[in-house]
Amino acid sequence: MTCSPTSTVRSPSVFDELFAGRVRWDLVRPFPRPSEPERAAGDAAVAAVTALLHTWVDPEETDRTGRLPAGLQEALAKAGLLRLMIDPALGGLGLSWANAARVVEAAARWSAPVAFTLAITNGFGSGSYLPVLPPGPLRDLIADRVAAGIVSGGADAEPLGTANRRRATTAVPVEDGAAYLLTGEKVFIGNAPVADLMDVSATVEGTDEVRLFFVDLDAPGVEVVARHEFMGLRGAEIGALRLTGVRVPADRLLPESADGWRMRPGEADPGALAALAMSARNLVVGPTALGIARSCLVWTRDFVGRRAIDGRGLGEYDQIQRLVGATAADVFTIESLLAWSLLGGDRADTRPDLTAVKNLASRLCWRTVDRTVSLLGAEGYETARSKAARGAVPLPVERAFRDARALRVAGGVDFLLDLWSARSARRPTPTHPPTAPPRDPALTPRNGDHLAFVAAQAHWLAGLGGDEHTGDEHTEDQHTGDQHTLATAGAIAAELLSMTVVLARSADRPATADLADVSCAASRHRLAELRSRLGEPGRAATSHTTLHTDRFDHLTRT
Repeated sequence: MTCSPTSTVRSPSVFDELFAGRVRWDLVRPFPRPSEPERAAGDAAVAAVTALLHTWVDPEETDRTGRLPAGLQEALAKAGLLRLMIDPALGGLGLSWANAARVVEAAARWSAPVAFTLAITNGFGSGSYLPVLPPGPLRDLIADRVAAGIVSGGADAEPLGTANRRRATTAVPVEDGAAYLLTGEKVFIGNAPVADLMDVSATVEGTDEVRLFFVDLDAPGVEVVARHEFMGLRGAEIGALRLTGVRVPADRLLPESADGWRMRPGEADPGALAALAMSARNLVVGPTALGIARSCLVWTRDFVGRRAIDGRGLGEYDQIQRLVGATAADVFTIESLLAWSLLGGDRADTRPDLTAVKNLASRLCWRTVDRTVSLLGAEGYETARSKAARGAVPLPVERAFRDARALRVAGGVDFLLDLWSARSARRPTPTHPPTAPPRDPALTPRNGDHLAFVAAQAHWLAGLGGDEHTGDEHTEDQHTGDQHTLATAGAIAAELLSMTVVLARSADRPATADLADVSCAASRHRLAELRSRLGEPGRAATSHTTLHTDRFDHLTRT
């Protein structure tokens, strides 16, 4: 089974159905698995990227200098790794989204900045539009450039923030509509310092339309004004662009019928292009989160296996056992969520699930790294370079800590995505009674109890309703209304999705029942905390006093 992000068929979504009060166990069981040929193709690609990176990239040196080695992009292109899902006729590997994710994860196990480069090029690059572009000059241009092995990406974010519906970058029609002049500034643009071609979002002058224009980065008026240095992901090719009267022929404008490329809050059907953007965001964040979390499990086993307190092995202590179990369960959870979102597209509409999975994966990764930093604190709160200098095992936990935090921001900050998920999935309050919880003899008694809990919570979530608790869908703007309740509902639904997916996978793999139990128990603790937030009062008065009066100025003084 493979994900089909360009499909226009509206089949049920597990995430949306939870908001409607239903656990669609029939959709997730049996749990999807790749075919043997697909698995073999992924194995070969993973082996190729692993060998290449071990030859080309020193992760510590990349982190120290903030630069990827010269020649790496060319080596990646030559190996077809910048065209993972592109037709082999254009020099691509023809992989599925699921196998592309495996390649990105393998890269993240060695170097998160390289994983970002691969994910951005393959997810947001110009070649990603080929499946949805009609025949014509633009499709021919992109196909030719992809075949030539270009590096590409997408330029959307601006200094004022991507939550704005309009873009400050403008496109002025000239030459009787034969071309446009683009002027504006873009920030946090993946591959900006090294890209050849990039799609740039701009507001067409005289309209409210935001459209995409394909721009050569060596064109007159295009300038890479900065290479961003993030707190983590040091070495990732991310920078800022300035466009000053850049002439773009009209045939390089994405067709009007393909407008609506960004997922917007409350959108009932995001369309093919927006679905591609969701899949691309998941490719950037999900596999990288899994790679980092999986590395944390390896480091945890290494550390616990060689440490003792007064002659007693560290792994014999109850609290350490709980930490180790939590990390193993988190890796299993991220793995299961990615597998569902990438392999379940033939039986369910996984597009609404993608945004929730991005948040779940990045948050679980962050908890895992934070837990690993605490566990390995006995070996020093220091960098791998510092550990190596004194002869300690140089596990790069500190670097992973910085890299992991970026994942909760990349592709949309986590609390905003919770809001968007809930806005698009909410339904009016149901009048039907709760249905009997699904039962599955393949589940252990504890996991069967978890599944019954999911069913009860889904019915409760549906009871929150649409208009009374979350605002009217047609009139409420994303910047008004009870965003707190809406975002909390989105986070609750995401945890219920996580439990559903993890339980379904464990039912097919009995050896993982304990991992599912630990994962679901953690979700239930988080759900209890999330539900307790729903009754919290607003903070408008406190915010206004803080921002617009001097009453709290004493809090800013030493």
